[in-house]
Amino acid sequence: MECKMIETGAYDELCSLLHRVCERVDYLASLCLPHKPDKWLTQEEVCKALHITKRGLQYFRQQGIVPYTAIGNKIFIKEADVQRLLAANMITPKSNGRFHHA
Repeated sequence: MECKMIETGAYDELCSLLHRVCERVDYLASLCLPHKPDKWLTQEEVCKALHITKRGLQYFRQQGIVPYTAIGNKIFIKEADVQRLLAANMITPKSNGRFHHA
């Protein structure tokens, strides 16, 4: 196996370029794929998926972190909004072994 060395700046630039390419591919794929209607989750389903309490989810709703719809006493949250929340708060390792928000 052959090993090649690369400068840190060049590596960071390459990572940035790959990230932009992936975002562009995702965007183009979203234009080509048929749009599926949003799936709505109940409060219980969201709590179970995120391993949080109903009170924790209520706090997220009150702080405007998670958009929701209320019909009577029933709370509904779009699955896409939960996925966006998770993606926005994803913590990834940097090349130096430390972690940072993506």
